[in-house]
Amino acid sequence: MRLAIVGPIHPLRGGIALHTAEMALASRARGHQVRVLSYARLYPDALFPGRSQLDPDPEPEATAATERASMIDSCAPWTWPRAARWLVPWAPDLVVAQRWHPFFAPALATVVAPLRRRGTRVVWMVHNARPHEASAAWRPLLTLGMRPEDTCLTHAESELAALRALGVHATLRPVTHPAPATMPRAADRIAARQALGLADGEVTFLFFGYVRAYKGVDVLLDALARLEADGPPWRAVVAGEWYVDRSEADRAVARPPLAGRVSILDRYLPRDEAARLFAAADVVVLPYRAGTQSGVVPLAYAHGRGVVTTRVGGLSEAVHDDTGILVPPEDPVALAAALEGVRRGRRFDATAIAAAFERRGWAEFVAVLESIAAAPRA
Repeated sequence: MRLAIVGPIHPLRGGIALHTAEMALASRARGHQVRVLSYARLYPDALFPGRSQLDPDPEPEATAATERASMIDSCAPWTWPRAARWLVPWAPDLVVAQRWHPFFAPALATVVAPLRRRGTRVVWMVHNARPHEASAAWRPLLTLGMRPEDTCLTHAESELAALRALGVHATLRPVTHPAPATMPRAADRIAARQALGLADGEVTFLFFGYVRAYKGVDVLLDALARLEADGPPWRAVVAGEWYVDRSEADRAVARPPLAGRVSILDRYLPRDEAARLFAAADVVVLPYRAGTQSGVVPLAYAHGRGVVTTRVGGLSEAVHDDTGILVPPEDPVALAAALEGVRRGRRFDATAIAAAFERRGWAEFVAVLESIAAAPRA
């Protein structure tokens, strides 16, 4: 088939850009023709809380061959029809639009409309049915552009329920969140721990990803402060660029009992450095207050690491007793108990983690797209 993907891609950074690149790579590997329509400008500066929207890493050679055009300016509506005209003559069989924040809904709706009119099937890859930072102002845009004849994919059953609650009448289908195929995984654990200054025997907890209010890093720090004074030594690493004020966190990690035990890496982590962090960690912690799903879970599985996370959204669907521990959200006491268990020797089933990773290959995702493209029209 001819597959068009509308979404960010390198040199733009982040999980959605990686998802776009790997979807394109996996589809090309199955023999499909692929074009990616990306953004000339993603977030306006006033809405972007980070330091840069660009990936400091060079693009992996495997994904760099994908045909693309960066034409959508999210703040310039006159660019949206012009961007659509790049795809319409190509006559794609299927268009997948990456949907993660309602800010982009007007641009996406404008781009897919002429494709739908010419007979292209429309798939919305809905990463978040509602934005993490909820606001009534976004309500009119949450379903903009969606039509009953479209298909909405999500990576969590909870997001399907959220779409139903919003009144979406399109076909709704869950599909497993694929593990990253192009992120490096072969980092040496001993060298990685030495690079971080970790002593032998120190149990290491890793938080990885952008730090935003809903991700609960403050809950994690509260839980860490509750760990028992005696017992095996431990360290925690909070790795990722902060999108919230970190002054309170800085004060917490500068005084006992956290002083000298918590490292904050407040920046975007290149791929190789991210691989070293996962290699050095004993467990990955996602203390989210709320959430839909997370690409960090399959990334943890890719590195053979178990997960301690909260029972929210799709996280509770992705983590099980043999691959991690689930605790209630915003409960530092329960989170501390789970971390204490890992500190005292609780380990997870390496075979189960490897199997969970294998189930998250891109083949299933592309097969779903193929089935949508091949289905008889109503």
